[in-house]
Amino acid sequence: MASPTLLGNSTDAKMTDDDMEEINDGNLDGMIQNQETSEADAAQAKADALKEFGGPVSVATLLSLASCREKAVFAFGILGAAVHGAGQPLLCLMFGDLIDSLTPPKDLDPSAVALDPAAANDMLFDNVGQTALTFVLIGFGALVAASIQGACFPWFAESQMAKMRPFYLDAMLHRDVAWFDTHGVGALADEMGSDLETYVDAFGTKLGVSIMSASGVVIGLIVAFTLSWEVSLLMLVTFPLMGFGALIMAKAMQDMQQETQGAYAKAAEMADEVLFAIRTVVSFSGEARELTRYTAATEIARKGGMSNRVKQGVGMGYVWLIYFASMALAFWFAMTLVYNDVEAELTVGNLMSCFFCVLTVGFTVGQIAPGFAGIVSAKISMARFFYIFNHESTIQRRVIEDRKEMGPIEDMSLQNVVFFYPARPEVKILDGLNLTIRKGQKVAVVGESGSGKSTVMALLERFYDPSEGKVLVNMEDLRNFSVSSYRKQIGYVGQEPVLFATSARANIMMGCPGATEADFQRATADAQLDFIEALPGKFETYVGSGGSQFSGGQKQRIAIARALLKKPSVLFLDEATSALDSASERMIQATIDEIGEKSSQSMTIVTIAHRLSTVSNSDVIYVLKSGQVVESGSHAELTAMEGGLYQALAAAQQVAGLESPVTDPKKQQDKQLERHGSGASKAEEEAEFARMKSIQESYKVPTGRLLEFCKAEWWCFVPGFLAALISGACFPVLGAFVLVDAMEAMLQDDKETMKEEVEKAAIFFTIVGAAKFVATAVQASTFGKIAEATTKECRVRLLKAMLRQEIGYHDDPQHTPGQLVTALRINAYRISNLMVSLGDKADAVCSVLVGMTLAFLACWEMAAAMLLSIPIFSIAQVIQMSVIMGSGQTESESLKAANQVLADSLMNARTVQAAGNEKDVLALYSDLVGTITSGSTRRNVLGGMSFGFANAVVFWICAAGFWFMGFLIKEGRTNFGDGQRAFMGILYAGMGAGMAFALTGDLGKAKVATHDVFEILDRETLINGLEPNGHAVAVQDAGRIEFDDVKFTYPFRPEVKVLKGVSFSLKAGQSAGVVGPSGGGKSTVLALIQRFYDPQMGSVFIGHDRISLRDTNIRWWRKQIGFVGQEPILFNTTVLENVKYGLEDDEEISSEHLEKCKQMANLNFLDSNRTQGWQTQVGPRGGRLSGGQKQRVAICRALLRNPAVLLLDEATSALDSQSEHLVQAALEAARKDRTSIAIAHRLSTIQDCDVIIVVAEGRVVESGTHEELLNLRGVYFKLQLGQKK
Repeated sequence: MASPTLLGNSTDAKMTDDDMEEINDGNLDGMIQNQETSEADAAQAKADALKEFGGPVSVATLLSLASCREKAVFAFGILGAAVHGAGQPLLCLMFGDLIDSLTPPKDLDPSAVALDPAAANDMLFDNVGQTALTFVLIGFGALVAASIQGACFPWFAESQMAKMRPFYLDAMLHRDVAWFDTHGVGALADEMGSDLETYVDAFGTKLGVSIMSASGVVIGLIVAFTLSWEVSLLMLVTFPLMGFGALIMAKAMQDMQQETQGAYAKAAEMADEVLFAIRTVVSFSGEARELTRYTAATEIARKGGMSNRVKQGVGMGYVWLIYFASMALAFWFAMTLVYNDVEAELTVGNLMSCFFCVLTVGFTVGQIAPGFAGIVSAKISMARFFYIFNHESTIQRRVIEDRKEMGPIEDMSLQNVVFFYPARPEVKILDGLNLTIRKGQKVAVVGESGSGKSTVMALLERFYDPSEGKVLVNMEDLRNFSVSSYRKQIGYVGQEPVLFATSARANIMMGCPGATEADFQRATADAQLDFIEALPGKFETYVGSGGSQFSGGQKQRIAIARALLKKPSVLFLDEATSALDSASERMIQATIDEIGEKSSQSMTIVTIAHRLSTVSNSDVIYVLKSGQVVESGSHAELTAMEGGLYQALAAAQQVAGLESPVTDPKKQQDKQLERHGSGASKAEEEAEFARMKSIQESYKVPTGRLLEFCKAEWWCFVPGFLAALISGACFPVLGAFVLVDAMEAMLQDDKETMKEEVEKAAIFFTIVGAAKFVATAVQASTFGKIAEATTKECRVRLLKAMLRQEIGYHDDPQHTPGQLVTALRINAYRISNLMVSLGDKADAVCSVLVGMTLAFLACWEMAAAMLLSIPIFSIAQVIQMSVIMGSGQTESESLKAANQVLADSLMNARTVQAAGNEKDVLALYSDLVGTITSGSTRRNVLGGMSFGFANAVVFWICAAGFWFMGFLIKEGRTNFGDGQRAFMGILYAGMGAGMAFALTGDLGKAKVATHDVFEILDRETLINGLEPNGHAVAVQDAGRIEFDDVKFTYPFRPEVKVLKGVSFSLKAGQSAGVVGPSGGGKSTVLALIQRFYDPQMGSVFIGHDRISLRDTNIRWWRKQIGFVGQEPILFNTTVLENVKYGLEDDEEISSEHLEKCKQMANLNFLDSNRTQGWQTQVGPRGGRLSGGQKQRVAICRALLRNPAVLLLDEATSALDSQSEHLVQAALEAARKDRTSIAIAHRLSTIQDCDVIIVVAEGRVVESGTHEELLNLRGVYFKLQLGQKK
């Protein structure tokens, strides 16, 4: 039975940060929304998407890429599946014939048997032999048909997948950037994979099973109605009753899935939010509050899960009840037909064949829909692929290119350009813009955020065409030229360099695959890639996913080399240094300047920049405002223009510029080179596999501790195990006793005896069925209750343990929020499944024991012979699985690498297109995909043969079993009844063993999960903020803070000494500014004050009594602190709940104080008519607010609790100039009567502090007031000079 699957894709428009700034300039409040996407919205979005792609495609379209050979293989597979479908009805038919062959014919004279029993037994044995031989031959037919089915369908699906993967990527890379703006790029790679997986499901193994099942249903009904139309018709009546039970189970499974996606997903979302914001939670002592919220969420999920488990148990029990009752009805009705001479010739074998044929039809009919439903899903899912594959883009043409070829670029210009982004057509970005670029010039485009400078770059790169006006290249409209030839003339280096998971050489050669070695050496020299020469692998060094093995500056230089390799006429630099630290920025800027100076080809360089210092040597600088050029000229000309926009921007950046970190470049390079020895993800996966294997082999599960998770539900084990034992015994009792008794009753010559015995058997069928119903329902309910309680308690305890840990624990790369949430979800789920499996194992073990006992009591020889068949069944299954899984690991590795290239290229489609690397990326992807499909034919042929063998074995074992039973009857060592009891007993014992084998599949994973859970629970925390000890200091003394020779290293970077003996003292009420080069230890000082960590040496004291923070009640201490960080974290609730987060649950605040804090933090955006005031929803992680808005909410949150100590870590860095000025004034007012410590890059923001502490190289190198430090002419003085340059 297939569980319902909810399909749906969501899309969001995604553009660069600058594009979003330009679109949203002046409309930030419009980002705030207060509605959740409903299921109706999702369904509508899916319908709209389908409409965009022309609606569902036809089956003919789905098969349009297949060659004649592939279509022939597909047709052959359909034929094999149809023939294989006849196997099950024929198995039932021959099963009945074997039963009849073991019983004397009714027309045989009993006196003749009595006179010559040996001859009668010989005749019986001959009949059995003939029937068994037929059975064996049918088995060979099933072997051939099943092998064809098992090989053809997956081979066909894989061959189409191998074609479609490169086609899909190629088509996607040739979509225009405007298309990516209006579609969810982040999820696109997964959606493409999902589309192709849907295709594989539609035309792969599932379709073969559906065709086989459809054939089996048709042939099964034909066989059954031929044998006895009356019994067949009666059995069909039971189908709706059985279907009702199946509906109950399906509804329960659907509800459980929705519960998982609803309540449990909400709890997981909550945990992810809390763990992501762990520093904020800890800072505001929110651990207990968050744990309470999470407990309430898991309790809702527990109740819903419990209800669904009961429904599932009742539904399953009901199905078994109808199954058993239908057997009673079939025998009773057959008896009445024989008794009333309606079908006097109806044999026991025919009755059993008829019964099992109809029953098989009932269970098989449910397997028809999934395969054909897969085709319907594929018609919808593949609509996007075929639409994109068959439709050309306006700019990025893939198939037909009839535009002009572009030669060397002499000049470029924008004439009266008006532009609207396709994603926001109501917002005008450029408004009649004009600018000109001459050959050999260095041109810069600057302006405030939202002025349109990134849009100018996008038009020059021809990501878009202007809405009005023209982009001219060589005095001709750019639209007339082939975009591929145009991009061969331009080099592009973006803000975030895109490197693919291959070697450094391969990445650089993507710039020009036909380049010579001399060209390569020249480009790498110009880009200053000396650091690669120092690596063992030199340019063959693997760069890692996204270039993760290199620093930002190193990646940028590789990207520059790639751009230079094509010897471009024009080099575009789009914020090429903005994402780098100051030292890296200077190195890259020096590289760019040197390239411009020594370019022998008069290369034109066009730069987009925020930092004016990077473009001061440009020949022409265009200054944009509101989509128009308002000023142009050289740096000197523009700065001399009094009252000009450029002059104002330059002055603002002089004051608010970033300081230069005092960094040793050699140390920085050495640090990056060390990354190459860290090992890639493959090694990590192998280590994790070895860890899991070691745990599975050596770890002993502490069952007693495990059971503590469900202590309140221990009483459920008694009825649960009792029900499991009864449930397990029902099938063997049915097969070995009730069924055989009913068969023997039908063989009675005396009609009255037959009637009496069959009615008795029918009653026993019903009793056993009722017992199975009750036992199944009780077992599912009791163990379900245990499982849900275990899930909840395990998750709550885990989160509590995680919240109890010190921040250093969360710094560990092994303890990222994503990994911890996965541990919460997966480990708890596996442990709960382990609890449920206790009942399933008891059920299975009881089936085995009862079945074997009954079989050996009836006929030990028959039982022993049938027992030998179980390993044969197992071997067949193992062979099948080994063939299917044989190349799984290789496929997985290659597929992972291919998917990484796919995701990287789509996420960075702009960069790929700008660099003209579509073909190179496609070649890299095709090579990786080719590795996956290699050996497909051999693998699928072997898989098909093993599938055929596994199916044929059933026929052969049944034939051998009945032949041996005939032999024993012939030899007088058993009779029909005892032989059947032994056969059926072992059959159901085998079913029980199979169930036990299936249920132990996840035992190893559950063992690892248990180990990992208790490892977290048993870890002793170094700083317990959830359950603190220690004492509080008098409130008036809390603001005095002293560092005494503090030395500190981060737990997971012990080789790096961050603080090397920091000492300073602040009086209560003093304001302090902490400045210094990046990496000097400023943020670490604030972390130690909040006691996120304890120093390795030295102490942090508070109060006049110099009480160590180690001895202070940490919860009380953190209540005295208000903290605002550089990247504020908000929770997915209202603005009001966020600002009140620092308060205790029962703490009340006056509306006057709230309003005062609102004004101080400049939360004026809440008064907009587009928001809902304090009740405005901020979205996940504050995503519905701009950076500046989030920062102001965080400041209000800190001020609202009226802290004794105010800690500000770049608290105004995300604000625009106007907001920064207002908030800075508010913060200065907030410093009064409390101790405040502010970290600032912009030195102007801390000049008025009572004391300024300069931290460099892990030490306090200077301290004093602003004037005192300037007079020292030391580090602080140099920082000031650096900012003025």
